[in-house]
Amino acid sequence: MLPRLDANPAIAPLAPARAVAGAAAVGGTPQELFQRSLQTLLGTSMQGQVMARLGDGSFLVRVAGTPARMQLPPGAQVGAEVPLTLIALDPRPSFQVGGGREPAVSVALAYTEAGPEAPAHGEGAAQAAGARPGSVAANLLGKAPLTPSALLPGFDAGAPPPVLSNTARAIASILTQAESGPAAPLAILGKTPLMNGPGATPAALAQNLHEALGASGLFYESHVAEWAEGKRTLPQLMREPQMAAAAAAQDGRAPAGADLASAQLINLQLHTHEQARVLWQGEVWPGQKMEWDIARDAPRHGQDERADEEPAPAWRSGVRFNFPLLGAVSASVTLSGGQVHIQVQTDSESSAAALRQHAGALERSMEAAGAPLSSLSIGLQNGAGDAE
Repeated sequence: MLPRLDANPAIAPLAPARAVAGAAAVGGTPQELFQRSLQTLLGTSMQGQVMARLGDGSFLVRVAGTPARMQLPPGAQVGAEVPLTLIALDPRPSFQVGGGREPAVSVALAYTEAGPEAPAHGEGAAQAAGARPGSVAANLLGKAPLTPSALLPGFDAGAPPPVLSNTARAIASILTQAESGPAAPLAILGKTPLMNGPGATPAALAQNLHEALGASGLFYESHVAEWAEGKRTLPQLMREPQMAAAAAAQDGRAPAGADLASAQLINLQLHTHEQARVLWQGEVWPGQKMEWDIARDAPRHGQDERADEEPAPAWRSGVRFNFPLLGAVSASVTLSGGQVHIQVQTDSESSAAALRQHAGALERSMEAAGAPLSSLSIGLQNGAGDAE
Protein backbone atom coordinates (compact mmCIF):
# COMPACT_ATOMS: atom_id res chain seq x y z
CA MET A 1 0.00 0.00 0.00
CA LEU A 2 1.39 3.41 -0.97
CA PRO A 3 1.97 5.90 1.84
CA ARG A 4 -0.31 8.93 2.04
CA LEU A 5 1.44 12.09 0.88
CA ASP A 6 -0.68 14.36 3.05
CA ALA A 7 0.60 12.57 6.12
CA ASN A 8 4.14 13.82 5.42
CA PRO A 9 4.66 17.12 7.32
CA ALA A 10 7.31 18.20 4.80
CA ILE A 11 4.77 18.42 1.99
CA ALA A 12 2.32 21.32 2.13
CA PRO A 13 -1.29 20.57 1.19
CA LEU A 14 -2.55 21.87 -2.13
CA ALA A 15 -4.39 25.17 -1.99
CA PRO A 16 -7.83 25.32 -3.59
CA ALA A 17 -7.74 26.45 -7.23
CA ARG A 18 -8.98 29.95 -7.94
CA ALA A 19 -11.00 30.89 -10.98
CA VAL A 20 -8.88 32.51 -13.68
CA ALA A 21 -10.12 36.02 -14.40
CA GLY A 22 -10.33 37.08 -18.02
CA ALA A 23 -7.39 39.24 -19.04
CA ALA A 24 -8.31 42.80 -19.89
CA ALA A 25 -7.68 43.69 -23.51
CA VAL A 26 -4.85 46.13 -23.87
CA GLY A 27 -3.28 47.85 -26.81
CA GLY A 28 -4.66 47.20 -30.27
CA THR A 29 -3.75 48.19 -33.77
CA PRO A 30 -3.07 51.86 -34.48
CA GLN A 31 -6.34 51.94 -36.39
CA GLU A 32 -8.31 50.61 -33.42
CA LEU A 33 -6.59 52.94 -30.98
CA PHE A 34 -7.26 55.91 -33.21
CA GLN A 35 -10.95 54.99 -33.58
CA ARG A 36 -11.21 54.50 -29.81
CA SER A 37 -9.81 57.99 -29.20
CA LEU A 38 -12.52 59.49 -31.43
CA GLN A 39 -15.51 57.71 -29.91
CA THR A 40 -16.54 60.68 -27.78
CA LEU A 41 -16.10 63.14 -30.68
CA LEU A 42 -18.74 61.77 -33.08
CA GLY A 43 -20.62 64.70 -34.57
CA THR A 44 -18.08 67.18 -33.21
CA SER A 45 -16.53 69.91 -35.35
CA MET A 46 -12.80 70.44 -35.08
CA GLN A 47 -9.88 71.97 -36.94
CA GLY A 48 -7.37 69.87 -38.82
CA GLN A 49 -3.91 71.17 -39.68
CA VAL A 50 -2.56 70.26 -43.13
CA MET A 51 0.99 69.03 -42.53
CA ALA A 52 2.09 67.77 -45.95
CA ARG A 53 0.92 66.73 -49.40
CA LEU A 54 1.72 63.13 -50.31
CA GLY A 55 2.74 61.70 -53.66
CA ASP A 56 -0.71 60.45 -54.68
CA GLY A 57 -2.43 63.80 -54.11
CA SER A 58 -3.69 63.02 -50.61
CA PHE A 59 -2.68 65.05 -47.54
CA LEU A 60 -1.18 64.36 -44.12
CA VAL A 61 -3.48 66.13 -41.65
CA ARG A 62 -3.15 66.42 -37.88
CA VAL A 63 -6.62 65.79 -36.46
CA ALA A 64 -7.40 65.36 -32.76
CA GLY A 65 -3.68 65.37 -32.08
CA THR A 66 -2.98 62.50 -34.49
CA PRO A 67 -1.39 62.71 -37.96
CA ALA A 68 -3.53 60.86 -40.50
CA ARG A 69 -3.89 60.65 -44.27
CA MET A 70 -6.98 61.91 -46.07
CA GLN A 71 -8.22 63.38 -49.32
CA LEU A 72 -9.01 67.11 -49.27
CA PRO A 73 -10.92 69.30 -51.74
CA PRO A 74 -8.95 71.09 -54.48
CA GLY A 75 -7.11 74.17 -53.27
CA ALA A 76 -5.99 72.78 -49.92
CA GLN A 77 -2.65 74.26 -48.89
CA VAL A 78 0.08 72.87 -46.64
CA GLY A 79 0.11 74.75 -43.33
CA ALA A 80 -3.54 75.77 -43.52
CA GLU A 81 -6.33 74.65 -41.19
CA VAL A 82 -9.44 72.90 -42.49
CA PRO A 83 -12.77 72.54 -40.66
CA LEU A 84 -13.64 68.88 -40.06
CA THR A 85 -16.76 67.20 -38.65
CA LEU A 86 -16.56 63.58 -37.54
CA ILE A 87 -19.54 61.80 -39.11
CA ALA A 88 -18.64 58.08 -38.79
CA LEU A 89 -16.21 55.75 -37.05
CA ASP A 90 -16.69 52.49 -38.93
CA PRO A 91 -15.23 50.93 -40.98
CA ARG A 92 -12.77 53.77 -40.50
CA PRO A 93 -13.13 57.36 -39.28
CA SER A 94 -14.84 59.61 -41.81
CA PHE A 95 -14.95 63.39 -41.77
CA GLN A 96 -16.96 65.99 -43.56
CA VAL A 97 -14.73 68.78 -44.81
CA GLY A 98 -15.92 72.37 -45.03
CA GLY A 99 -18.05 74.81 -43.12
CA GLY A 100 -21.26 74.30 -45.07
CA ARG A 101 -20.88 77.15 -47.55
CA GLU A 102 -19.84 74.73 -50.28
CA PRO A 103 -20.84 71.12 -50.90
CA ALA A 104 -19.01 69.14 -48.28
CA VAL A 105 -16.78 66.24 -49.27
CA SER A 106 -16.96 63.10 -47.15
CA VAL A 107 -13.48 61.65 -46.76
CA ALA A 108 -12.06 58.74 -44.81
CA LEU A 109 -8.77 58.53 -43.02
CA ALA A 110 -6.42 55.90 -44.41
CA TYR A 111 -4.96 54.64 -41.14
CA THR A 112 -4.03 50.96 -41.02
CA GLU A 113 -1.26 48.75 -39.69
CA ALA A 114 0.23 48.36 -43.16
CA GLY A 115 0.29 52.10 -43.67
CA PRO A 116 -1.99 54.58 -45.41
CA GLU A 117 -4.28 53.14 -48.03
CA ALA A 118 -4.99 54.86 -51.34
CA PRO A 119 -8.68 55.69 -51.82
CA ALA A 120 -10.37 52.86 -53.68
CA HIS A 121 -13.22 54.83 -55.22
CA GLY A 122 -15.04 58.14 -55.28
CA GLU A 123 -13.69 61.63 -55.61
CA GLY A 124 -10.56 60.82 -53.60
CA ALA A 125 -9.63 58.12 -56.11
CA ALA A 126 -10.15 60.48 -59.00
CA GLN A 127 -7.93 63.08 -57.40
CA ALA A 128 -5.24 60.50 -56.65
CA ALA A 129 -5.34 59.13 -60.19
CA GLY A 130 -4.85 62.57 -61.67
CA ALA A 131 -2.16 63.71 -59.29
CA ARG A 132 1.31 64.40 -60.58
CA PRO A 133 4.13 62.11 -59.46
CA GLY A 134 5.41 63.41 -56.16
CA SER A 135 8.85 63.42 -54.63
CA VAL A 136 10.58 60.35 -53.26
CA ALA A 137 10.18 61.67 -49.72
CA ALA A 138 6.43 62.16 -50.20
CA ASN A 139 6.01 58.68 -51.68
CA LEU A 140 7.91 57.11 -48.80
CA LEU A 141 5.86 59.06 -46.29
CA GLY A 142 2.70 57.93 -48.05
CA LYS A 143 3.68 54.28 -47.58
CA ALA A 144 4.89 54.56 -43.99
CA PRO A 145 2.66 53.43 -41.11
CA LEU A 146 1.26 56.40 -39.20
CA THR A 147 1.44 55.85 -35.46
CA PRO A 148 -0.38 58.18 -33.05
CA SER A 149 2.12 60.37 -31.27
CA ALA A 150 0.83 59.26 -27.86
CA LEU A 151 1.93 55.69 -28.65
CA LEU A 152 5.49 56.58 -29.60
CA PRO A 153 8.02 55.28 -27.04
CA GLY A 154 9.45 58.03 -24.90
CA PHE A 155 7.05 60.64 -26.26
CA ASP A 156 6.60 63.62 -23.97
CA ALA A 157 3.31 65.39 -24.62
CA GLY A 158 4.58 68.41 -22.69
CA ALA A 159 7.75 68.80 -24.74
CA PRO A 160 8.00 71.92 -26.92
CA PRO A 161 7.11 71.41 -30.59
CA PRO A 162 10.02 70.66 -32.94
CA VAL A 163 11.63 73.62 -34.68
CA LEU A 164 13.07 73.44 -38.18
CA SER A 165 16.70 74.35 -38.59
CA ASN A 166 17.72 77.45 -40.51
CA THR A 167 18.69 75.29 -43.48
CA ALA A 168 15.36 73.46 -43.48
CA ARG A 169 13.45 76.75 -43.26
CA ALA A 170 15.49 78.17 -46.13
CA ILE A 171 14.79 75.13 -48.33
CA ALA A 172 11.08 75.23 -47.49
CA SER A 173 10.96 78.95 -48.32
CA ILE A 174 12.73 78.39 -51.64
CA LEU A 175 10.39 75.57 -52.67
CA THR A 176 7.33 77.59 -51.66
CA GLN A 177 8.58 80.53 -53.69
CA ALA A 178 9.21 78.28 -56.70
CA GLU A 179 5.66 76.92 -56.54
CA SER A 180 4.06 80.32 -56.01
CA GLY A 181 5.37 81.76 -59.29
CA PRO A 182 4.64 80.72 -62.86
CA ALA A 183 4.71 77.01 -63.65
CA ALA A 184 8.21 75.88 -62.73
CA PRO A 185 10.00 74.29 -65.70
CA LEU A 186 10.83 70.61 -65.33
CA ALA A 187 13.39 70.69 -68.14
CA ILE A 188 16.57 72.58 -68.98
CA LEU A 189 15.65 75.24 -71.52
CA GLY A 190 18.34 75.86 -74.14
CA LYS A 191 18.83 79.57 -74.72
CA THR A 192 20.86 79.27 -77.94
CA PRO A 193 20.90 76.66 -80.75
CA LEU A 194 23.41 73.85 -80.30
CA MET A 195 24.66 74.13 -83.90
CA ASN A 196 24.71 76.84 -86.55
CA GLY A 197 23.00 74.58 -89.09
CA PRO A 198 22.35 70.97 -90.13
CA GLY A 199 25.17 68.69 -91.22
CA ALA A 200 27.24 68.82 -88.03
CA THR A 201 29.21 65.74 -87.04
CA PRO A 202 27.78 63.55 -84.26
CA ALA A 203 30.88 64.20 -82.16
CA ALA A 204 30.40 67.98 -82.35
CA LEU A 205 26.71 67.69 -81.50
CA ALA A 206 27.48 65.40 -78.55
CA GLN A 207 30.08 67.84 -77.23
CA ASN A 208 27.67 70.78 -77.46
CA LEU A 209 24.97 68.80 -75.65
CA HIS A 210 27.50 67.90 -72.95
CA GLU A 211 28.43 71.55 -72.49
CA ALA A 212 24.78 72.65 -72.46
CA LEU A 213 24.03 70.27 -69.60
CA GLY A 214 27.26 71.04 -67.77
CA ALA A 215 26.65 74.80 -67.77
CA SER A 216 22.94 74.53 -66.90
CA GLY A 217 23.49 74.67 -63.13
CA LEU A 218 21.81 71.32 -62.67
CA PHE A 219 25.01 69.73 -61.36
CA TYR A 220 26.51 72.83 -59.77
CA GLU A 221 27.29 71.33 -56.35
CA SER A 222 29.17 68.36 -57.81
CA HIS A 223 31.07 70.74 -60.08
CA VAL A 224 32.09 72.82 -57.06
CA ALA A 225 33.46 69.65 -55.46
CA GLU A 226 35.40 68.88 -58.67
CA TRP A 227 36.78 72.43 -58.69
CA ALA A 228 37.92 72.01 -55.07
CA GLU A 229 39.74 68.80 -56.11
CA GLY A 230 41.40 70.54 -59.06
CA LYS A 231 39.35 68.62 -61.65
CA ARG A 232 37.48 71.69 -62.94
CA THR A 233 38.69 75.23 -63.64
CA LEU A 234 37.18 78.40 -62.19
CA PRO A 235 36.24 79.78 -65.66
CA GLN A 236 34.23 76.61 -66.24
CA LEU A 237 32.44 77.11 -62.94
CA MET A 238 31.76 80.78 -63.69
CA ARG A 239 29.60 79.83 -66.70
CA GLU A 240 26.93 78.28 -64.47
CA PRO A 241 23.91 80.40 -63.43
CA GLN A 242 24.59 80.07 -59.69
CA MET A 243 27.94 81.83 -60.07
CA ALA A 244 26.45 84.46 -62.34
CA ALA A 245 23.67 85.15 -59.81
CA ALA A 246 26.18 85.40 -56.95
CA ALA A 247 28.35 87.84 -58.92
CA ALA A 248 25.31 89.98 -59.84
CA ALA A 249 24.17 90.08 -56.22
CA GLN A 250 27.59 91.25 -55.05
CA ASP A 251 27.60 94.03 -57.64
CA GLY A 252 24.04 95.06 -56.78
CA ARG A 253 22.80 94.43 -60.33
CA ALA A 254 20.66 91.34 -59.79
CA PRO A 255 17.80 91.44 -62.33
CA ALA A 256 14.16 91.39 -61.29
CA GLY A 257 12.90 87.88 -60.73
CA ALA A 258 16.37 86.52 -59.95
CA ASP A 259 15.20 85.01 -56.66
CA LEU A 260 12.34 83.20 -58.38
CA ALA A 261 14.68 81.90 -61.10
CA SER A 262 17.10 80.60 -58.47
CA ALA A 263 14.25 78.95 -56.55
CA GLN A 264 12.98 77.27 -59.70
CA LEU A 265 16.48 76.03 -60.52
CA ILE A 266 16.78 74.46 -57.07
CA ASN A 267 13.36 72.89 -57.53
CA LEU A 268 14.53 71.50 -60.89
CA GLN A 269 17.67 70.09 -59.25
CA LEU A 270 15.60 68.28 -56.63
CA HIS A 271 13.16 66.98 -59.24
CA THR A 272 16.02 65.67 -61.41
CA HIS A 273 17.72 63.98 -58.47
CA GLU A 274 14.52 62.31 -57.24
CA GLN A 275 13.28 61.20 -60.66
CA ALA A 276 16.75 60.14 -61.93
CA ARG A 277 15.91 61.89 -65.18
CA VAL A 278 17.33 64.85 -67.10
CA LEU A 279 15.29 66.73 -69.71
CA TRP A 280 16.55 69.32 -72.21
CA GLN A 281 14.45 71.40 -74.59
CA GLY A 282 15.79 73.80 -77.20
CA GLU A 283 16.93 74.18 -80.79
CA VAL A 284 19.46 71.81 -82.29
CA TRP A 285 20.00 74.45 -85.00
CA PRO A 286 18.05 77.67 -85.69
CA GLY A 287 14.39 76.83 -86.31
CA GLN A 288 14.73 73.11 -85.56
CA LYS A 289 13.43 72.24 -82.08
CA MET A 290 14.49 69.14 -80.19
CA GLU A 291 13.53 67.47 -76.92
CA TRP A 292 16.03 65.18 -75.24
CA ASP A 293 15.79 63.19 -72.04
CA ILE A 294 18.01 60.74 -70.22
CA ALA A 295 16.73 58.46 -67.47
CA ARG A 296 18.14 55.65 -65.39
CA ASP A 297 15.78 52.72 -65.04
CA ALA A 298 15.51 50.77 -61.81
CA PRO A 299 18.22 48.07 -61.76
CA ARG A 300 17.01 44.57 -62.53
CA HIS A 301 18.63 41.20 -63.15
CA GLY A 302 18.96 39.97 -66.69
CA GLN A 303 18.35 36.43 -67.83
CA ASP A 304 22.07 35.67 -68.02
CA GLU A 305 22.89 37.11 -64.59
CA ARG A 306 23.12 35.18 -61.35
CA ALA A 307 20.94 36.26 -58.43
CA ASP A 308 24.03 37.14 -56.35
CA GLU A 309 25.45 39.47 -59.02
CA GLU A 310 24.95 43.22 -59.04
CA PRO A 311 22.04 44.10 -61.37
CA ALA A 312 23.17 45.74 -64.60
CA PRO A 313 22.26 49.44 -64.78
CA ALA A 314 19.88 50.40 -67.57
CA TRP A 315 19.96 53.82 -69.18
CA ARG A 316 17.36 55.18 -71.55
CA SER A 317 17.84 58.20 -73.83
CA GLY A 318 15.22 59.64 -76.13
CA VAL A 319 15.00 62.48 -78.66
CA ARG A 320 11.95 64.01 -80.35
CA PHE A 321 11.91 66.14 -83.51
CA ASN A 322 9.39 67.57 -85.93
CA PHE A 323 11.14 67.75 -89.30
CA PRO A 324 9.77 69.65 -92.32
CA LEU A 325 9.79 66.52 -94.56
CA LEU A 326 9.74 63.52 -92.21
CA GLY A 327 7.28 65.02 -89.74
CA ALA A 328 7.30 63.93 -86.10
CA VAL A 329 10.14 61.52 -85.35
CA SER A 330 11.17 60.10 -81.99
CA ALA A 331 14.04 57.76 -81.18
CA SER A 332 14.73 55.86 -77.97
CA VAL A 333 18.08 54.26 -77.13
CA THR A 334 18.31 51.79 -74.25
CA LEU A 335 21.65 50.59 -72.83
CA SER A 336 21.39 47.57 -70.56
CA GLY A 337 24.10 45.09 -69.67
CA GLY A 338 26.24 45.96 -72.70
CA GLN A 339 23.29 45.67 -75.10
CA VAL A 340 22.04 48.52 -77.26
CA HIS A 341 18.39 48.70 -78.33
CA ILE A 342 17.04 51.45 -80.60
CA GLN A 343 13.39 52.14 -81.34
CA VAL A 344 12.40 54.79 -83.90
CA GLN A 345 8.81 55.96 -84.36
CA THR A 346 7.26 58.32 -86.91
CA ASP A 347 3.77 59.69 -87.53
CA SER A 348 3.53 58.38 -91.12
CA GLU A 349 4.28 55.13 -92.92
CA SER A 350 6.17 56.95 -95.69
CA SER A 351 8.60 58.43 -93.17
CA ALA A 352 9.06 55.03 -91.52
CA ALA A 353 9.77 53.45 -94.91
CA ALA A 354 12.34 56.14 -95.72
CA LEU A 355 14.13 55.52 -92.43
CA ARG A 356 14.09 51.74 -92.94
CA GLN A 357 16.06 52.22 -96.16
CA HIS A 358 18.96 53.53 -94.07
CA ALA A 359 18.68 50.95 -91.26
CA GLY A 360 21.65 48.99 -92.65
CA ALA A 361 23.88 52.06 -92.60
CA LEU A 362 22.91 52.72 -88.97
CA GLU A 363 23.72 49.16 -87.96
CA ARG A 364 27.14 49.32 -89.66
CA SER A 365 27.94 52.67 -88.03
CA MET A 366 27.04 51.39 -84.58
CA GLU A 367 29.16 48.27 -85.07
CA ALA A 368 32.11 50.37 -86.26
CA ALA A 369 31.74 52.52 -83.14
CA GLY A 370 32.06 49.43 -80.93
CA ALA A 371 28.38 49.36 -79.91
CA PRO A 372 26.64 46.79 -82.12
CA LEU A 373 22.86 46.89 -82.06
CA SER A 374 21.00 44.17 -80.22
CA SER A 375 17.70 45.27 -81.76
CA LEU A 376 16.38 47.98 -84.08
CA SER A 377 12.70 48.80 -84.49
CA ILE A 378 11.29 51.39 -86.93
CA GLY A 379 7.56 51.94 -87.16
CA LEU A 380 4.57 54.17 -86.54
CA GLN A 381 3.97 55.93 -83.26
CA ASN A 382 0.79 53.93 -82.67
CA GLY A 383 2.76 50.69 -82.95
CA ALA A 384 1.42 49.66 -86.37
CA GLY A 385 3.79 48.59 -89.11
CA ASP A 386 6.81 47.88 -86.90
CA ALA A 387 9.73 46.32 -88.71
CA GLU A 388 12.65 44.56 -87.05
